[in-house]
Amino acid sequence: MKTAVKVCRLSLGAVWFYEGLVPKLLFVRPDQVDLVRRSGIYFGTPEFFLQLLGAVQVAFAIWLLAGFFERVTVVIATAGMWILIILVAMANPAMLTDPYGALIKDLCLTACAYTVWSLSRPLVREAR
Repeated sequence: MKTAVKVCRLSLGAVWFYEGLVPKLLFVRPDQVDLVRRSGIYFGTPEFFLQLLGAVQVAFAIWLLAGFFERVTVVIATAGMWILIILVAMANPAMLTDPYGALIKDLCLTACAYTVWSLSRPLVREAR
């Protein structure tokens, strides 16, 4: 079970790291900037907000990869992911049917998060 938790946690961390670093910080795609702009939910410029979002994703990735408070981390990361899915769907519903896109990947990430949540030790036991 420890191996399953570790593999799922590292997989989540790797995806969050890649999704934050590559398309939001290193190789900003115009369609993502446009998606932020159309959502209307940002401060500063859409470009700045997208970069901020990427930095937050990288920070969560590092937290996931480090393995501190696994259960708390996967809950926060998964909630954030689903909030982003809802916001993306509101701004561009066609993204939900993208064969290379987020929805199917995010369902798999949710399954990984559930595995980490259900097989990790609760914080109360870790404190003892």
